[in-house]
Amino acid sequence: MNGNKSKLSFDFKTQFIGVVFFIVVAFGLIADTTKADNNNFYSSIIRLDNVATKIHQNYVEEVSAEDLVDNAINGMLDILDPHSSFFKEKDYEELRIHTEGKFGGLGIQISIRDKVLTVMTPISGTPASRAGIQSGDQIITIDGKSTEGITIDAAVAKLRGEPGSDVKLTIVRRGEIKPMEFTITREIITIKSVPFSGVIGNNIGYISLLTFSQESGEEIQKSIKKLLEQNIKGLILDLRHNPGGLLPQAIEVSEKFLDKKSLVVSTRGRVRSQNKDSYASSNPVLPQEIPLVVLVDAASASASEIVAGAIQDWDRGVVMGDTTFGKGSVQSILPLDKEHHLKLTTAFYYTPSGRCINKPENAIKGKSKDGESDEDDPETQEKPDSMENKAGKGEKDTGSTVTDTLEYKTKSGRIVYGGGGIIPDTIVDYTKPEPLIRALFLKDAFFKFATAEYPKLQKKKVTINDNFTVDKKMMDSFYTFLDSIKFKYESFAEMKFKEFMETAGFVKDTTADSSRVKAEKPVWTDEESKKLKTIIEQAESVLAQEGKREFVQCEADIKKYIKEAFLIRGLGQDNTVVFREKLASDNQVVAAMNLLSDKKAYEALLKPSSK
Repeated sequence: MNGNKSKLSFDFKTQFIGVVFFIVVAFGLIADTTKADNNNFYSSIIRLDNVATKIHQNYVEEVSAEDLVDNAINGMLDILDPHSSFFKEKDYEELRIHTEGKFGGLGIQISIRDKVLTVMTPISGTPASRAGIQSGDQIITIDGKSTEGITIDAAVAKLRGEPGSDVKLTIVRRGEIKPMEFTITREIITIKSVPFSGVIGNNIGYISLLTFSQESGEEIQKSIKKLLEQNIKGLILDLRHNPGGLLPQAIEVSEKFLDKKSLVVSTRGRVRSQNKDSYASSNPVLPQEIPLVVLVDAASASASEIVAGAIQDWDRGVVMGDTTFGKGSVQSILPLDKEHHLKLTTAFYYTPSGRCINKPENAIKGKSKDGESDEDDPETQEKPDSMENKAGKGEKDTGSTVTDTLEYKTKSGRIVYGGGGIIPDTIVDYTKPEPLIRALFLKDAFFKFATAEYPKLQKKKVTINDNFTVDKKMMDSFYTFLDSIKFKYESFAEMKFKEFMETAGFVKDTTADSSRVKAEKPVWTDEESKKLKTIIEQAESVLAQEGKREFVQCEADIKKYIKEAFLIRGLGQDNTVVFREKLASDNQVVAAMNLLSDKKAYEALLKPSSK
């Protein structure tokens, strides 16, 4: 009996050590790890093996070897960035199917921010976009189940499913008092790299790039050449809500604007094979004398940040909008054996001036005893060679993405900053819709109304084009439609009053100290109840009038979004008329057009004196 037990222990020990060392060998990191780590790597592995063996042999209940090993692996991954994952055969197969096959989805890109599942960007024209999902929304439940501790890959698997099926999300959004409930129907998601390009006024060209797919470079080149035929005097490259994609395409897109042999991006990791500098291999398509504005926002990530960073560092154009997402890391799929795979972050992206694109919160989670990230060893994060005079202030460059607050310099000597993400040359905040409009989007009210009314317009042979107008009769129909779907809007004041009524109340204290107040459920006399009822009714009447006033104040916007919904319903999401309608009221696009039309203001932003 003891012999069998010893044999089982030996088998487990052999298995455990074999798995751990197989992982290490698969990474090709043994030599690098022992060199960079102050502790002895092999003694640490032996300690891990000893702990697992003791648990396997002596714990009060039997624990399977597979559970011990899987949880040990998950524990190791838990201190890494949110993009590293371990896959068993079934999980990896599901990931492959979701990645390569057709699927029903919502149309959002997600990430882990501050340990919470967060929306990077809703994709235009998708169910999530129509429902009003916004960048920065935190998803706290999916179909009623908490997302606490969930991985990105597990979240993707839950969000995708059969087209036509529903998924329920609970969202926490900054500025909203309470969590928001969404029920969204999955659809087949198809994304065009360049859904629209054209001249949008004052001879300014505009290109929207939504993702970096296999055809992105070619599509950008075709769009630029077509715009040049129309004698544009400036170009807007819109990378807002672009979550990134293929690295080769980021390089190919960048070289349409940069001189040949310009450094576009560097990748640096601990394994030498991950260290690479990528250069523009062809002459630019857009002539250097034509001014360029690149629009970015907090949902511009990865490949988008590579393009924006390269254009900014070479002073090729002005970056405008908001600071980008800061997802500057490379993931590699490493096979462990026939059944197990590891998706591991193996390198970081660096701009030509030497800035690491990756934000600290997207990097390693491990902390030192002092609460600072314990990853400032220059050997573990080698900085790439970059432009001359990149660093300012004379501070020591440790190579850490966490403590990276150094100043860097562009080709002309302008100061740009590290710390993750791309900080625009000029900040222009996006004008968000009013709360009432956001509430209507939450119910997908505009698109649903247009879908319901569109057959009626067809029967009347009403033409849907840019001259389509929303008259009073249609507005009345819209309000009737809102009643039919039981839409109820609570203004901010109404929500705060309701919250107050649910929590407030005082009780007269019968003790000797009559000045004391008890926080208990109120007990009112008949006279007090009558007075209170009158006050509440008056307050509710005032607040209801306030809600009606918001509808009046937002009427112009309501008409605009109704028209937009009919255009989408009648002409399709990718129609030129639809895009022009949206861009006309886009304050960031208008700001970019104004800048490109003002040569002095544009050039001033690209001078070294500008910060």
